[in-house]
Amino acid sequence: MMQIRELVLYGRNGKVRHLPFSLGTVNIITGKSKSGKSAVGDIIDYCMGGSSCNIADGVVRDTVDWYGLLLQFEDERVLVARKNPEKGQQTTSDCYIEVGKEIESPQTGEFSSNTNVDGIEETLTRRVGISENLNIPPEGQSRKSLAANIRHALYYCFQGQDEIAAKNFLFHRQSENFITQAIKDTIPYFLGAVSEGALALENERSILKRQLVIEKRKLEENRYLMGGGSTRAAVLITEAQQVGLLDANIPIDYQNYGKLQSVLESVEKWNPSMEDFDDGMDELTSLQSKLHEAQNDLNEIKENLNSAKRYWGETTGYTSEVEHQKLRLESIGLFEKLDFNPGECPLCFGKLTQPLPSVEMIKKSITALDKSIESVTREQPKLRTFISKLENDEQQKQEEIKRLKTEIDSLYQQEDEKEKLRDLNVRRGKVIGRISLWLESVQNDATSEAQEQHIKKIEERLNEIDGALNRDSVEERKQSALSRIQQYMTKWAEELQLEHSDSPYRLDLNKMTVVVDKSDRPVPLKQLGSGSNWVGVHLITYFALQYYFIESNRSVPRFLFLDQPSQVYFPSELDEQKIDEDEVNKMYKFIIDRTEELHGQLQVIVVDHTAGEEDQSHQFVTESWWKDDKKLIPDDWYEPNEALIPVS
Repeated sequence: MMQIRELVLYGRNGKVRHLPFSLGTVNIITGKSKSGKSAVGDIIDYCMGGSSCNIADGVVRDTVDWYGLLLQFEDERVLVARKNPEKGQQTTSDCYIEVGKEIESPQTGEFSSNTNVDGIEETLTRRVGISENLNIPPEGQSRKSLAANIRHALYYCFQGQDEIAAKNFLFHRQSENFITQAIKDTIPYFLGAVSEGALALENERSILKRQLVIEKRKLEENRYLMGGGSTRAAVLITEAQQVGLLDANIPIDYQNYGKLQSVLESVEKWNPSMEDFDDGMDELTSLQSKLHEAQNDLNEIKENLNSAKRYWGETTGYTSEVEHQKLRLESIGLFEKLDFNPGECPLCFGKLTQPLPSVEMIKKSITALDKSIESVTREQPKLRTFISKLENDEQQKQEEIKRLKTEIDSLYQQEDEKEKLRDLNVRRGKVIGRISLWLESVQNDATSEAQEQHIKKIEERLNEIDGALNRDSVEERKQSALSRIQQYMTKWAEELQLEHSDSPYRLDLNKMTVVVDKSDRPVPLKQLGSGSNWVGVHLITYFALQYYFIESNRSVPRFLFLDQPSQVYFPSELDEQKIDEDEVNKMYKFIIDRTEELHGQLQVIVVDHTAGEEDQSHQFVTESWWKDDKKLIPDDWYEPNEALIPVS
């Protein structure tokens, strides 16, 4: 259980304001407007891990330094204190928490922060008894999983001034964004519809589902690779034959699965050809260099040969001409008549104007001509031999060039063959890889039965978990809880004489409202008339929930904070007839009776303008703030000229 022993305010002036509450009973704080009544609920919420300080600006925010709350659990107490945020801020991380069996609220506010808001939330969640839990949205919904904590439990402990008489929403903070869905997600836990070990089961289910997917995928992959056994093996054998790993002419028994496996096992032992795959570019470069040199040599030989042949032609022409002139001279007998008279013609013996050369000169010329002919004739055989040698060198060099070109072409062809062999070996390697994978799957298939048994066990365990977490089962347990709550609501609606109280009242968690099931139609809360009915519906719902939580020992704080439930009755023109006062008395009697029926297991804190006129209700008034000097913040905490500043 968790109830509130005391609310404490630590002033900036060093003073302390204690506001004690009685446990297990009704506590009524009554007073006029602007005395600070509503701030009490905001302070309690803030100290219990509220993300922001919703206390209205004014005297409270201006004068308080720390807010404190002393909580009572079964066998221990917890003191929670939170720093008042600075002006312009809505929260602070300065928090203090202390746990002990008999601790009391400190008399000074000299707190040293020892935790943060998350620490407060975690401590109160654990101590109120909320175990690990997790609401996982149904498949297809994008919202995140949500674990119930103390903040969610407080939805069933507060009814603010603008909530208790609302017709369009029912629960605390329901009008805020996302709160409605948070209530829907967490209330199954608080109603006990979800197993206490749900989180562990959810985690186990998540792990098993991932494991199941992996195991099934492995099994499917093995079966796919098996390809129906011999069918896949036959395809692999055909591929091996196409790349030359198997002789296409060898006989294969395709009906014998073991033989097919043996054939593929023999293929798997293939190793790539060990031919020299070294790059032949060095040898090719050498040959190309030799070819270039040979072509240069050939060009030089051809140039020398052409020169020799030209020279041969010139000498041959000269000899022929000289021989021709000699023969002409000999034909006239010039060489026999060397005693002629130079002054007359040797042919006609006439007188010459220009005398002929002397006989000696002619003799010398003819002798020289003879020697020239002899010399040229003697050198011609040597020139012929030189030309023949050059022609022979030319032929040899052309043969060398032809041979070099042949070798170069051969090298190019070899490189092309090597590239083709490389490509073939790559194709062979791919086929070998597929064969190895298939053979491995065949070996793994021996364990398939054990794998299938493992999958079966996982599925059986998942079925067990699904049974424990089955949404239908959760829904059934939730409806069972709502049925019990409905009985309280219907009974108390009649007691409070609410509209259509002769029909069943029920809590509809899908629409998050209360519905009256009339014989001809359902009537939701917003269609019920008058504020007194709306207040009555909120009261019977919250007390019914608390009754159920207490009877079922659920982990919800055992207190209710009700802010001004009588507001719908005042002011009213009917005050003189005391009709509204009677309604207020009836309402307080209902609150007191319900609380006393639980024999101290529920604490109710009410802040209101009035406690009614009944003596029964007045005995539960904890503080009355109707006098000027009575309010949440004492007058001596602020200057007199600030006395009229509202504290809400």
